[in-house]
Amino acid sequence: MKLLCSLTLLLLTSTLLAQNTNYIVTTANSATPGQHNTIIGPLAGNAAMTGDENVFLGKSVGNVNTSGNQNTFLGYATGARNTTGSFNTFLGYISGFANTIGQYNTFLGYRAGDSNVSGSSNTFVGYRSGDDNTTGYSNTFVGYVAGQNNVNGHSNTFLGYFTGNANTSGAQNTLIGYQAGYNTTIGEQNTFLGYQAGYNNTTGSNNIIIGPKSGTAIITSDDNVLMGYNSQAENGLKNAIAIGANSRVAMSNSLILGNQVNVGIGTSAPANRLEVVSESPSLTLTNLTNASPAAQTTDQFLTVNEKGEVIKARYQLRINSPSEWSDKVFASTYQLRSLPAVATYVAQHGHLPGVPSAEQVAKEGVDLVKMNATLLEKVEELTLYGIQQDKKSERQQKEIDELKALVKQLLEKK
Repeated sequence: MKLLCSLTLLLLTSTLLAQNTNYIVTTANSATPGQHNTIIGPLAGNAAMTGDENVFLGKSVGNVNTSGNQNTFLGYATGARNTTGSFNTFLGYISGFANTIGQYNTFLGYRAGDSNVSGSSNTFVGYRSGDDNTTGYSNTFVGYVAGQNNVNGHSNTFLGYFTGNANTSGAQNTLIGYQAGYNTTIGEQNTFLGYQAGYNNTTGSNNIIIGPKSGTAIITSDDNVLMGYNSQAENGLKNAIAIGANSRVAMSNSLILGNQVNVGIGTSAPANRLEVVSESPSLTLTNLTNASPAAQTTDQFLTVNEKGEVIKARYQLRINSPSEWSDKVFASTYQLRSLPAVATYVAQHGHLPGVPSAEQVAKEGVDLVKMNATLLEKVEELTLYGIQQDKKSERQQKEIDELKALVKQLLEKK
């Protein structure tokens, strides 16, 4: 009631000038500025103004406005430099001060959007929110100095105390939470949600960081997903995913689930590191080799026992044709090296013929199927050497028996 009486007294005791459809209180810059305007305050409005349906309240409010229409400026020097900008709402000490042609803006708070010149379709709410914005458009900044340093970044949503404070030209970011994305400058298309989420990010783009203090190690990384309290990724990674409280991923193109947690598929109470509950009769692993299916050489490395536990079973190694196996050693055409030739080769090379050296295995690894075939080949060669030695021994034994018989005959003749 007191407020209503005071306002009535102010209007009655002020210098009133009704001209056309305008309502002007105190000394205006023009007696006939535009149409359907409400102008209250010293130096409010412009002598050459043609804009219509504006509301200017405060000292120097809209005092250079020319053709700007349907603006609402309330507060000291709000929209003071507006010329042709229309459909703006500025409320607060010098909010929207530098706006000239920007349109469809809503600035609410002390110095909110005070540097905006041509930026349009922005909503800045809070002390000095969007303070340095000049040409940025389609931004929503809500909170104490939210998006304060944004200059030309566009299509951003910053919500929270100091949220997106360092952003200058980054675009299409969604930062929500106390100091979320605080140091982001030109990073784009990030989504940070939570207390200090993505706090140290500067140029990283396309990241999704959700959770208090999550992603604080990221500075320039792209395309990562972190979810959970203090979930982290090493800086510089790409396409890395960490899910769960205190989870941490240290390699690109990797997925980490939790920190020392059990993972359940089809169960809500996993008792092991990985527990799968399913009515499906099998667990299938596909594309385990980089070769075509016709040349695939290994499978069936894992099996499930009667308790449902995944265990490493006896390996099964398969070949594509009999020629890949070692039975060729027993063919009549097989050229078996002599033992002296083998001894000479070993002395020169330090390993058996046809067997890779230790250096080669350390550098290149081995094909299990080929290696098993090679080892079997050496065993079969040993068998042949044994057979040869046995035949030689039989001949020698026969000769010994013949010599014994001859000696016996000679002794008997004496």
